[in-house]
Amino acid sequence: MMEKFERILDVAGRKRMHCSSCKRVTIHNIEAKCSGLWNDPHEHISSGEDYCIYRCGACDNVCYETVSWDSMDIEYDDDGHGRPAEISKQYPAPVSAKYNFNTEATPGHLDNILDEMLYAFAGSKMILATIGLRLAIEFIAKDKNCSGNNLSEKIDDLHKKGLIDDDQKMLLHRLREKGNAGAHEALGMNTNELIAGMSIVEGLLEKLYNGPARHEATVSRAKRILRADTEAKEN
Repeated sequence: MMEKFERILDVAGRKRMHCSSCKRVTIHNIEAKCSGLWNDPHEHISSGEDYCIYRCGACDNVCYETVSWDSMDIEYDDDGHGRPAEISKQYPAPVSAKYNFNTEATPGHLDNILDEMLYAFAGSKMILATIGLRLAIEFIAKDKNCSGNNLSEKIDDLHKKGLIDDDQKMLLHRLREKGNAGAHEALGMNTNELIAGMSIVEGLLEKLYNGPARHEATVSRAKRILRADTEAKEN
């Protein structure tokens, strides 16, 4: 249960954050802050979350950040001292000036994966961005009910279903291998490789989600117009 929620009146500070307007990392000034605390005395666990509004020092654009922690999730420093790990989320999510996705008709969970991948990419966290790109491909394969015991077999099934062509199949396998290297060997793609990979995924979003959704909307609109026209003539 929530034990405490308070507005912090005396706030001051600066922080380097990614500005969604400048599309780069700038110095942000904190403008407002609230803090919440949850406590379970029976389980002897607690958690908290800070809610902050920041203003970009370069363009005055405002963003919102949450920083949460949980006593069950501990991280340790080099000296072996432990403390609750903090998880930060920024809204709107940082967008790279180099790339963005059209997600007008994509599933919500896929949107979250792509947002976090772009967040990592914008922050030059190339290993995380590489792993995120692989996760996006795996989500698409599962969402399209592709069979297989691993991502390699699922990509092959995407091809068998006629959802990707030979070139896309080859490129997706290369991205799968890069993603595996990111997850198991901490090897991230460079900027050009990631942009090329994201353009392939963007093509899948258009072919499998956005394009069909627009086509369905167009057909539905045409049917409504024709039905209304027929009813008008009958009356």
